[in-house]
Amino acid sequence: MKKLIKPFLIVMMAILLIALIAIIYIRSTEQLMDKNSAKTLVSERYKGDISKLTQSKDNRLFYVEIKDKDKKYSLEIDRRKETIKNVTSQSTSKQPTKQQPKTKQKAKKENKNKTIITEKRAKQIVMNEVGGTFVDIKKNDNSKPATYTVTQHVDQDEGAVVSVNSLNGKVNSVSWFNIEQPQTDYNEGYANKEQYYYEDDDDYDDDEVDDD
Repeated sequence: MKKLIKPFLIVMMAILLIALIAIIYIRSTEQLMDKNSAKTLVSERYKGDISKLTQSKDNRLFYVEIKDKDKKYSLEIDRRKETIKNVTSQSTSKQPTKQQPKTKQKAKKENKNKTIITEKRAKQIVMNEVGGTFVDIKKNDNSKPATYTVTQHVDQDEGAVVSVNSLNGKVNSVSWFNIEQPQTDYNEGYANKEQYYYEDDDDYDDDEVDDD
């Protein structure tokens, strides 16, 4: 029995070595997205100028920063999958605060629970943000402030779920997904209405209600 163990271990080590060599070879020969292609992908999705584009230490990711007149975006691009992930945004516009009479402040407090924008306006905001074809819209009264969640088919293979602040019309977040793969639709609160595969969540910073 002991005589059989040694040859078995040698065979297993040889198999593991071959597998390791195969993995190294595949990684060294696979095609990864170049910087020009990454810039094109970002430009198609976001407005503004690319202010920074760098690679990760393992060369598997691009780190990208984008600036426009109102926001600054930070995101990652998977060079092998050619997909965008881990998107964050930060508002760059600063508005001065004004002292207002108590009567106006009280009126604003009473109007906080009122919806300012309509579903039609929310759909138009999403159309301007990601383009494509409208699929569905839901109003989420449980969030504070209330939000509209709009599902949009951007093209034949890809769609987006966009959260819009119902008080000021600002986009809270954008989640991209592949249409052909199964994943629960965000609009149903994880109910099985329509199946999608979501690549990544595009987390935006919470927008405060404008004082004006």
